[in-house]
Amino acid sequence: MFRRLWSTCLDEFLGFYLLHRFFYFKKHPLIISNAGESSPELYSSDLTTFFSPVPAPAKLEFQPQLKPLSNSVIPTAKVEDFQFASSIQTGFPENDLVKGRHWKSTSIPTEKEETRQYTVVAVDGIVQLGVRSFNRLAQRLTPFGIDVIMMDSPFNFRRTPNGYRPGQLIAGGNLDHQLTVARQGVLDLWSLILTLQEKGHQIGLVGISHGAWMTLTAALLVEQLNFVMAITPPVDLFHILDEGGAVVNAIRRGVAHETIDRERLKSLISPLIVSNWEPLLSPASIYLHVADYDRFVPSFRIDKLAEQWQAQSFHHKLGHIEATTGPKVVSQVASNILDFWDVS
Repeated sequence: MFRRLWSTCLDEFLGFYLLHRFFYFKKHPLIISNAGESSPELYSSDLTTFFSPVPAPAKLEFQPQLKPLSNSVIPTAKVEDFQFASSIQTGFPENDLVKGRHWKSTSIPTEKEETRQYTVVAVDGIVQLGVRSFNRLAQRLTPFGIDVIMMDSPFNFRRTPNGYRPGQLIAGGNLDHQLTVARQGVLDLWSLILTLQEKGHQIGLVGISHGAWMTLTAALLVEQLNFVMAITPPVDLFHILDEGGAVVNAIRRGVAHETIDRERLKSLISPLIVSNWEPLLSPASIYLHVADYDRFVPSFRIDKLAEQWQAQSFHHKLGHIEATTGPKVVSQVASNILDFWDVS
């Protein structure tokens, strides 16, 4: 009883804090976009059309030193930052240059592993302020020869335009803007994956919250992924408008800018509702982590998706904030990865 009460109160308090200190920061007006006029894919209501054309592999430019954080350094990894140009242009230069971080394992591979290059590509949640979760992941995985790569999602972390806060512009625009941001994030991730696959990497995906939605969406589109591990993913972006917590008010504000009936809205965002589609990899390779006391993302929707896809699901007696920022779930994900690739 106390566990549930604590988790609920923490989610509610921090949800209110994030809404007013991040999403409503400086009371910026909504970004009003007419992107659908120049990119008709946005209005297609079809998964493959919406996320088209298939992006080219990214041209990664590695940086000579870590920027801006140095606390990612761990004994079993060489840590480098990289960037590449997004295939989608939003008019915000800081956002349209994709940023990433690579924890490259310096451990000597065993004879069993030396013919394969295992790499986890990870994406964080809607308000990313640091790299702690993925540094923890790299601490667990790089000793076994597994690389970890983090990609900053659009308008988040180091892709945040000056004068805004991380994540603010993910939801800080009208429907066209929000659709564009969703499309850009998945295409950026797809482009990065193609680059790594082209170099012979075996790729598994890990996502947290909003990043978990991105990785599950990638599982619908990208071939030859090894696995996807999604922590508290918002799997139904239509019903979350009614069922989600305080943070969702920022999304509601943008969607409500234009008068649109619910059936039309449901049709337009159909490509973003992962339960509308089937993944390209086997159900045994999809791991869904559920926070039982989640006040941000409806947990029962994740359970329904697990049943629909016959995916593996793991329940945690935690709230959203604890599951997405604490060490417990990431530690279990790391164990799942080591077991999946059989390298521990």
